[in-house]
Formats: sequence, structure tokens, C-alpha cells
Amino acid sequence: MATPATHPSFGQSAIRNPQSGVEVRLVPKKSSTFHDFPYATPRRKCIHNWIINVTPPGPSHCIHQCVYCYARDAVFSRESQGVLEVYGNLPELVARDLDRISLCPPISISNTTDPCQAVPEVRREVARLVRLVVARRLSLLIVTKGDATFLLDVSGFAAHPRAVVATTIEGPPEVLRLLSPRAPAFEERLGSVRRLAEAGVRVVVRLDPFLPHVHQAVYGDGWFGRVEGLIGDFARSGCRHVICSTGRLARRAGRGPGASSLERLEALVGQLDPAAAAALRRDYAFDRSGTSAGYLWRRPLRLEFHRRLRALCEAHGMTYATCQETAAEETDSPGLPSCEGHPLPFCVKGLGGVFEPVEGCTALCHVACRGLAAPPCGRRELVSPAPLRISLLR
Repeated sequence: MATPATHPSFGQSAIRNPQSGVEVRLVPKKSSTFHDFPYATPRRKCIHNWIINVTPPGPSHCIHQCVYCYARDAVFSRESQGVLEVYGNLPELVARDLDRISLCPPISISNTTDPCQAVPEVRREVARLVRLVVARRLSLLIVTKGDATFLLDVSGFAAHPRAVVATTIEGPPEVLRLLSPRAPAFEERLGSVRRLAEAGVRVVVRLDPFLPHVHQAVYGDGWFGRVEGLIGDFARSGCRHVICSTGRLARRAGRGPGASSLERLEALVGQLDPAAAAALRRDYAFDRSGTSAGYLWRRPLRLEFHRRLRALCEAHGMTYATCQETAAEETDSPGLPSCEGHPLPFCVKGLGGVFEPVEGCTALCHVACRGLAAPPCGRRELVSPAPLRISLLR
């Protein structure tokens, strides 16, 4: 295996990939991959995890170019003159950090650009990383709009008891063609969920973001009836858990040219239905009450929608949770280990550097272990919503 300093492709100029049609450059990541979600508020709903992004953040590094993309508007977004850069040394960096720690949080791939986008270089590096995670028996979460079935070729992936694939399907086919036209189509995404479930992989569907005014513009006032059919599609695909949010939009654009996510959506909806666009401007308001600030669907409307959708999911034999924008006790199915739906525990290092799950751990340290004299992992210093530091895991 090439080391970070000697990988033969580093330093080469960008090459246009004939399969994906984009210019791709393999680059080394020069620092540790380790970071957690930045939320330190007690309202934090996300599990503590080790987020590994397969590319730098920014619009050049994801071919999907979704209208609502939050990463475009983020302060950390990075341009690269239209070249899609892929980190080519992630397994080596992760292995080095695994040698330094004795307790490992769930691994999450990849939160700012899609890890399963149809770019061979991206998929190759993701497969290498997943191969390491499975071999070390760590908890693993993959979030994608792409077809993750290529990972079924990774030995042990399908049978790994702590691997979860969450596929984002933010609406019916007509909505996807508007919001994420460069990502796989509805049937491709649902087909990926079905094939993964049939192979034994734990699957989740993220109806995220569900943007009600887009649905209103496409389907009219009876748009919720179309949502009812959508939930049935999810259940028939083998999904047993749905995660939903209604979007956290930005009024200010990120680095580089272009409109903000809120402006892009207003323009899109306005072309379809000016009345729905006016409702969007009225119904989304600035809100800093959650884990981060942004324009959210007003709380009474949000709560009513989530409670209605939870009842619908449960009627189809699925559980339901929201992503960040409500408290679990307000809208989520009872008894879930976290909003992710499936157990994703911390793992402790054993013989040969192989990890085993911490029994009773949910990775939601500040909630599940609050007030416990002896948390399952034995680390009282982790009972906090603050982002993890790798120094705490040694």
C-alpha cells in the first residue's frame, strides 16, 4: 500500500475521466481525518462520530450539484477551478490514528460531498476506506444519494453487523429532477436501497431535506397524498427507518460566485408556482434555537408535518426520526438508539488492533449516559455534547 508521501498519483495534473466526464485530481490529505460534528449545545441530536470526507468540501468536488446544497454556502467550502479533488491517502491516515486510540466512535463517510458519486476515483478510495473499517470491525455509517452497491464487493461489508447505509431520497421522481438532477434518479436510488437490504445491509432512507413548497409547486394543494405513496415505496424497498428534515437554508451565499440556497430555491419554486414561492418566503424564518442557525420552516408547521409523517411511517412498519430540527421526544419513534435508527456504538480495541462494540453504547453520549456514574465505555469525560477530540480516545 502506498504511503501518503509516495502515492504515485499525487502531484499529477488533473485528468478528465471518460466515464464521469469530469476532471479529477488525486491529492493527499495532509492532516488527521478526525473530526466530529461541531455542535456543542445540549440540544445536539447527532451521535458523536468520526467524520471522514473523501474530498475537500466545495461545489467542485461533488458532481450532484443539488440546488439546496448546504456545503456550497459553508465557510469551509473550497474551490479548485472546476477540478474534482479526491483524497488518495485516507486509509493510511485512518490506520495511523487507529494505532493511537483505544476507543473508536462510529465512522461516518462522507458529510460534505457524496461518497458514492459516479466518479471511479471516488468509489475506489471509498472502497479502500470501507475495507479498512470492516477489517477493524468499527461502526460505519455511509450517507449518499449514489448507488452504494459497489461496496458489496468489499469482503465482509454486507455481513458487517454495524454498517448502515442511509440513502437520501428527498422526494418523488418529479421533485428529484428539480432538486438533484445530476444525482441518480429516483428508481436508481430506490433500487440501491432494495439491493442493499436484500444483501443484508442495514438501510435507512433520508427524506432530507423535504421541502414542502417544492412539493406544493409540483403537486398542488394535495401534495401530502403524494408523500403517502412515497412512504409506501420506501417500506416496500426494505427500508425500516426514515430520517427527515425540512431544510436549514442559508440567505448568504458561500465562497465564490452564485446565489445562496434560499435564493436558489425561491427562484426554482417561483418558476413553477409564484404562490408557492410567496409561501416559501413567508413560512421559512431565521431560527437559531437548534444546533446551528439558518432559515427553517416555522416550528408549528414543522411539528405538525413531522408528527403526521411519523404516524404514516409507523403504519408501514418503519420507525421515524428528524434530523436536528426537533427534539426526539417531540417527533421521533420511541426506543430508538439515536436518530440514525440502527445501533452505531463506540468500539474498544482488542487483540490485533481489531475493535469490538461497547455493549449498551448508543454514541449519543450526552443523552444516554447523562447522570451515569459508570458509562458503558467507562469514560465519564465523554458525557458531553462537545465535539470529540482524539486525545480523549487514547
